[in-house]
Amino acid sequence: MGLGLLFPVASAASENWVIESFDTLINVQPSGKVAVIETVVVDFGAQEKHGIFRDLPTVYQNEAGEKHYTQVEVLELERNGAKEKYELINLDNYLRIKIGEADKTISGEQTYKIEYLASGVLTSLADYDELYWNITGNGWPVLIEAVSATVNLPSSEVLQAACYEGVEGSSIPCISEKRELSASFKSTRLLTEGEGLTIAVGYTKGLVPIINVPKPLSIWDKLFKPESILTFIITLAVGTGLVIWFWYQKGRDFWIARRFLGDPKTREAVRPIGGHETVVVEFVPPDNLRPAEIGALLDERADTMDVTATLVDLANRGFLEIKEEPKKWVFGATDYVLTNKLRDQQGLLDYEKELLDRLFDEADSVKLSALKNKFYKDLVKVKEKLYQNVVDKKFFLENPRSVRLKYSLISIGLVVVGAALGWVGFQASGALLVALGGGVVLPGILAIILAQSMPARTALGRELYVRVSGYRLFIEKAEKYRQQFFEKKNLFNEVLPYAIMFGMTAKLAKAFEKMGLEPQQPSWYTGAGAFNAYVFGQSMSGFSNSFSKAIASTPSSSGSGGGGSSGGGFGGGGGGSW
Repeated sequence: MGLGLLFPVASAASENWVIESFDTLINVQPSGKVAVIETVVVDFGAQEKHGIFRDLPTVYQNEAGEKHYTQVEVLELERNGAKEKYELINLDNYLRIKIGEADKTISGEQTYKIEYLASGVLTSLADYDELYWNITGNGWPVLIEAVSATVNLPSSEVLQAACYEGVEGSSIPCISEKRELSASFKSTRLLTEGEGLTIAVGYTKGLVPIINVPKPLSIWDKLFKPESILTFIITLAVGTGLVIWFWYQKGRDFWIARRFLGDPKTREAVRPIGGHETVVVEFVPPDNLRPAEIGALLDERADTMDVTATLVDLANRGFLEIKEEPKKWVFGATDYVLTNKLRDQQGLLDYEKELLDRLFDEADSVKLSALKNKFYKDLVKVKEKLYQNVVDKKFFLENPRSVRLKYSLISIGLVVVGAALGWVGFQASGALLVALGGGVVLPGILAIILAQSMPARTALGRELYVRVSGYRLFIEKAEKYRQQFFEKKNLFNEVLPYAIMFGMTAKLAKAFEKMGLEPQQPSWYTGAGAFNAYVFGQSMSGFSNSFSKAIASTPSSSGSGGGGSSGGGFGGGGGGSW
């Protein structure tokens, strides 16, 4: 029976060490398994090595193209008479026994004893059963000076024995001796790299059972077994439940369940899912909140547009002027000049002071174009002050950005752990480990998504959030509340910074135009053309976009038995050093 290996032979490039002897003892057991003891003496010379590795095929193919499968169980491994550490690596069609330690090197002569059990390596022929075994394998990249082997049967006599040496497919005989219950074999010469020795022993038919090893289940087959599916479902369900529960406990706003608010800084029950508060239109900013504070309350973020709205708000309050410069040519970009007007910053919030100080740190006037690719670091500091402001005012339990970062890192850690479990499972063909990893990864991804909504408002913050929504409704439906704008002529300019923050500048200007109202021209803004509600709205919308882009822009970066042959039969493989 001709059997071929289904894995590549080691490189023929000779390594500078040698196998002095390769002695194998094979005991055919009554169970049909074969016990193998390999004693391999190597000489590394002066080279520093960690050890050797032995490759044992687990899949073979006969001349008809049929695949045969075997199982190998490593029992014991010694070096120089003492137990040695080793690692088993399951590769595509063979098992690698990697002997030695990564942090330890050896040299000179070393004796390795490898003991293992092999199943599925006996063959039933027409007149007898046979052990057809490649003693050394043809995959060693070094010289083998001497090879010997002994095969023992549990009972009955050896009917025939033969051996072959040389490259794979060679029929050159080597020395064989048949006795009643055993047979012995020896090489006739030194074997070079890529050469090996194969033996064949025929014995009485039915002496021991012929074990047929079924095709091993692939990792994908194992994954669809009930226990793997159940593991995945349970892990996924528990993980998802924990993530949602944690989000409900830590990421939901607090709210006041009572009709009347007692202590506004009280943190009461977490707002239940589906909990509803009535939004009532408000015509002035609740608690005199500034635009950036409202922006942070609404989306739990300090956005660049919040900073832009703050600049316009400060201009409206007399702290600076904005002048639009005419375009130098028809396709040119519009530039703006910002001028500091009031040095007394009394009454300003910390983030407002930070914005003015960083804008005018060198001079009282600055062009918008001069801020490009330079102000982005200052912008970070302004946003930090804004985050601190909403925490100090008890709108949030913690800094929203820090909360998102903390839970994002924890969630990414979950995904990494799950992926690592899955990877280890794939490497070890452990379907349950893969299923467990998959059940951790998916809740981890959900946790990454929910991490963005983990910042929780206090009861006070929640109440203001609802009221701010009422003020937004007022600006959004300006035409519906035209009486308010008729009664207060300067209301457009007061509302403008909030409209910028809400992204409703153009909509507000259009509403004014439809109502036939003309806003007062603000003293803090000088445009390049005629003034009316629509033109001013367009100008402010253009300025807002230009300012936001300029202060957030960053410099670009670059990067560049008869009829047999050597190499046939079971066993075989090869090895090497590392």
